[in-house]
Amino acid sequence: MIIGAYKMPSKEAMDSSDFGRLLSMINQETGSTESKLHILYGSRGYFSAHQAAELLYAFGIPSDKLRAIQILEPRLCRMTCSEARDIIGALSIHNDKLKALECIKRVLCDCHETPGLQSILAAFPFEPDKQRACVILHTVRSDVANSTPAGGHQGYAALGGLYTQCRPMVPHLYGEVDSQRLQMPGHGTIHLPVEARQGVLPSMYTGHPSYAYPPGRDYATDRGYPGNDMDVATGHY
Repeated sequence: MIIGAYKMPSKEAMDSSDFGRLLSMINQETGSTESKLHILYGSRGYFSAHQAAELLYAFGIPSDKLRAIQILEPRLCRMTCSEARDIIGALSIHNDKLKALECIKRVLCDCHETPGLQSILAAFPFEPDKQRACVILHTVRSDVANSTPAGGHQGYAALGGLYTQCRPMVPHLYGEVDSQRLQMPGHGTIHLPVEARQGVLPSMYTGHPSYAYPPGRDYATDRGYPGNDMDVATGHY
């Protein structure tokens, strides 16, 4: 998962053999459901959507299924909405399905795309539940990165100066906000000089290409000395 320029470490699902042993321990516990939940709570590792659904089916009482998905919430791996339908389908009560969606909404990777949203809505048979599911998915949506911050702010500079040229500025004077956004650092296209050769010298900034320019003339060649005549064709004296 990538946020900004930082790449978050992804969770890896539990090995199939370890998961099989955990599921067997839960199924073999016939004393009480509290013991099953205690085994699940004391386990280690992360779970995929398919593994989480199998764990929920190990609990027969709907309230225990809901407590189990709440235990699994911080230990779920990233999943698609199609995979998440297995978890929602493991619960039989429609209100519990919505509570399960609250638990898994933060690990859905395609809930803001049309196919993913349709997969989630198909798991709810009633129209009011579909509307509530849309509201739940909307709570994890963030469009802050796509918005342009308000401009024109004043910032303090050296020697009592002020920085006031912050885009976007007044559209009537500086053009549309979209065109101003393209002029901001990090936006728009990079215009390279004709003489620039990309990727010749290693750059200390790994996120930006390195450019090498033709060597300039020295002071003696540029200024010249009395008695030296410069050849116009070669640029030498």
